[in-house]
Amino acid sequence: MKRKKFNIEYQKRIYSGKYKTIISQENVKTLLVEPELEEDKSEFKINYIDNINTDNEVKKRKYFVQKFLLDLLTEINVKKIKIDNKNENIIKYWLKYVKDFKADEMNEVKIAEDSLYRKLQLKKNLFVDILENNNKKELLLLDNEISPAKLGIRSEFTESLLDKLIKNINNESKDIKRLTIGIVNDVDCIIKDNLVSRIKDLNNVILLNDCNDKKFLKDNYLSRFDHIISVNFLHQIEDVESFFKTSKLMLKRNGKIHVIDFGKMDPISVLTAIFFQEKNLDVETEKRTQFFYKVDYIKKIAKKYFFKNTMFLIENNIAYYLESENYTDHIELINNLENEIGLDFDKKIVLLSLDSFNVDVSDKTTIKEQLKNYNENLEEILKIIWMQNLDIDDVDRNSNYFKLGGNSLSATKLLVEIERRLKCKLTLNEIFSNPEFEKMLNLINSKQLGMEVVEGEI
Repeated sequence: MKRKKFNIEYQKRIYSGKYKTIISQENVKTLLVEPELEEDKSEFKINYIDNINTDNEVKKRKYFVQKFLLDLLTEINVKKIKIDNKNENIIKYWLKYVKDFKADEMNEVKIAEDSLYRKLQLKKNLFVDILENNNKKELLLLDNEISPAKLGIRSEFTESLLDKLIKNINNESKDIKRLTIGIVNDVDCIIKDNLVSRIKDLNNVILLNDCNDKKFLKDNYLSRFDHIISVNFLHQIEDVESFFKTSKLMLKRNGKIHVIDFGKMDPISVLTAIFFQEKNLDVETEKRTQFFYKVDYIKKIAKKYFFKNTMFLIENNIAYYLESENYTDHIELINNLENEIGLDFDKKIVLLSLDSFNVDVSDKTTIKEQLKNYNENLEEILKIIWMQNLDIDDVDRNSNYFKLGGNSLSATKLLVEIERRLKCKLTLNEIFSNPEFEKMLNLINSKQLGMEVVEGEI
C-alpha cells in the first residue's frame, strides 16, 4: 500500500504526518507512521551562569597541557620514535598549539600541586604507545584517570551544569510518583553513577547506547521517559536533528531532554579527544567549530522540534546545558490515528522517515522476513571478521573471543573492522563484557536496530 498523509486534531492542536499499512501473508497487520515533529511555535530562554571564572581556569589548563605536550614532543624527538601515519595531523596540530607557550613562574608553582598534571605525567607512555600505533587509542577510553569521558565529567563546567540539571529534575519530580530516565551513550555508567543517588523519586534508569542511530522506534520506547539526559556526547553525533526527533518521540508528554556539552574546545580536548575527533580539527561551518557544535546551531534545532526551551550558558559559550520540553503524548496520537484508519493493528512502528524501512509489498516481503534476513547476513559477516582477526577456520555461537586467542591489541583491530564493515561502533569494554560470539552478535544487532541495550530497576 502507498503511503498516505494524515491530519488529526488532538490536544487542541492539528497533527500531521504520513503512514503506511501492511498486511502480511500471515494476516499480521502493521502500521508504519512518520509523524511530523516540527513545532509551529516555540519559545527559547537563555540564562547566563556567571559564577565560574572561565578565563583563569582555561588559561591554567592550557598552560599545563602545553607544557605536557612540549615534554612529550621533546621525548618523541629525542628517542626518534616512529609516529603512526594516522597521527601525523595530530602532531602537526600539537606543534602549532605549543608555539605561543611561555614559561610562567606562578603556573610553575601550581603545576607541582596540580593532580591533573601529575596524572598526565604518569600516562606519558600511554600517549607514546598511541602515537606509535593509532589503533591503541581505544585504550585511552578505558583509562580510569584520563579518558575523555572521565576528564569531561570532572570539568568544573560540567559539574556546575550537572548540579543545575539535577536541581531542575528534583524541583519538577514533586508531581510525578516515580521517574523513568534515559541516559544517552553512558557505556561505562559514569553519568548513571553520578546521578542515581542525587535524583529523587527515581524508579528506572535505561541506558540508551547509540539511540541516535535508530532506524525505527520500538513500541516500549515510545513516550516512555520522563527525562532523557545526554552529557558531553552531542558533539559526537553526526545527525543532530535525528537525535532530537528520536528523543522527542521517546519522551512522555511534558517530558524533557537535558543536553550538556561544550560549545568550544577546552585544552583537555586537544590532548585526549583529538584522537577521536581528528577529522574535525580544521572544521569551521555554520554548524560547528572544530570538535563541537555551535551554540546558535543547537538553539536553532531545539526551537525547531521542542515547544519550550531553556539554555543555561557559561561565559564565552564554553559550555551549555539545554533543557527542552515535549508537548505531545505520541502513544495517544498513534492510537487516535489507528481509530481514524478504522483497523486494529498487531504492530505499530514509528519511524523518522518511511523511506528508512523498505517493505516491498509486491514481493509479499514481511517485516519479520526482513529482520530475519538482516540477522542472518549480520551473523555471517561477524563470523568472517572473527576468523580473519583471529586467523582461525571456524566460529560457532558459543565461541569465546579471548579463549580463541584474542587479546587487547587484536580486540582494538576487531573494533575497527566491526565499525568499517557493519557500521556499528563498539568499545573495548563492550568486547570484554561480551566475549561470546552470540552475545556480541546480539549487542551489534540491538545497536543496529536501535533496540534497548541496558535496563535496570533502581
